[in-house]
Amino acid sequence: MSQSGVTLVIPTYNGARRVEAPLQALLAQQAPSDCFEVVVVDNNSTDGTSRVVEESPSVAALRQRGVEVRVVSETRQGLLFARLCGIQSARRDVVCFLDDDNVPEPNFVADGLVHFQDEHVGVVVSRLYPRYETPPPPSISRREHLLAINHRLGDAPIDFGAAATIAPTIGAGLWLRRAAFLDAVPWRTPEQLMPDRLGEQLLSGGDIEFGFLLGKAGHRRVYSPSLKVWHLIPRSRFETRYFLRLIVGVVRSEKTLEARYLGRKSAGVGRVKNWARLLGAGLASPALALRGDAVREILFVLASRWAQVQGPYSQLHEPRS
Repeated sequence: MSQSGVTLVIPTYNGARRVEAPLQALLAQQAPSDCFEVVVVDNNSTDGTSRVVEESPSVAALRQRGVEVRVVSETRQGLLFARLCGIQSARRDVVCFLDDDNVPEPNFVADGLVHFQDEHVGVVVSRLYPRYETPPPPSISRREHLLAINHRLGDAPIDFGAAATIAPTIGAGLWLRRAAFLDAVPWRTPEQLMPDRLGEQLLSGGDIEFGFLLGKAGHRRVYSPSLKVWHLIPRSRFETRYFLRLIVGVVRSEKTLEARYLGRKSAGVGRVKNWARLLGAGLASPALALRGDAVREILFVLASRWAQVQGPYSQLHEPRS
C-alpha cells in the first residue's frame, strides 16, 4: 500500500553531469522530509550515472534528513519506459516527474501536494521557465515552448477540466495521482502508448497522452503557476539541424495524438490545405526574413508546414490492441 506524499521521479540517460542540479534543488525543499521520496531511473546510461547519484553529496544530505533516495534501472530504452518504471517503483500516493535538467523552487513539493487534497484532481501542470546557457536567437526564442517551456500560460491557475480533451500537460514538473494513472493508462502494455523518443525521430506527446487519458477517466487537470521549475537549456539545443528535427517531431506527434484520439486525420481537403500552407510559407519567405534571424526563421516555418503535410506517424495512428 502506498504512503501519503509524493515520489519525485527523475528519469535520466547519461545524465551524470546534469543530475546533481535537481537533486540539489530537492535538498532545498521546504517540505517536511517525511512527505517525499526520490527515485532516479537510470535508463541504460553508459556514463556512470548511477554511481554519480549514489556518491552525490545532495543524496547523502537528503538521506541524512530522512528522505529516501533510490536509484532504479530501466533497460528498455526510452523516456516512456523510464517514466513507467518510476511510477511502478513509487511508494507514495502522488508521482511528480522531473527531468535531469530541471530545478524546482523550494516551495515546489509542499505547494504541489496541496492540490491533491482535492480528490477530483488527478494531474497538476507546473510552470516552466528557461534558464539558458546563452541567450537564444530570435527564431528560437519565438518557439521556446518547443523546449518544454510553458511560463507564458500566465500567472493565473487554469482548470483544463476532466474530459477527453487534449491539454498541455507538459512532462517536466508533471504531477499525477498514482492510483488514477494506474487505472487510466495501459501501463502494462506500453506498446499501446506514444513512445516519445523513437530512434533518431524526436517524437513527443507521451506526457500529453497521459493527461488526455486521465482527463477521459474523469480526473481534473490543472495548471498551477506557483509551482515554478527552471529548465536548464544548453547552447547545443540551438543547433539548427537539431531544432528542425525537433519542430518536425513535435508537429507530427501533435497530429498523431489528434488522429488517435480526436479523429482528426490528414486526408482529402485537409491535406490540400496543408500543401497550400506550405506553398504559402514559401511565397512568404521574403516577409519572414524581416523578423530577424532570417535564414532560420524561414527554415523553421517551412519545417513546420512540411511536418503538417507529412501528418501523423502512420504506425502510431491508433492505440494498439
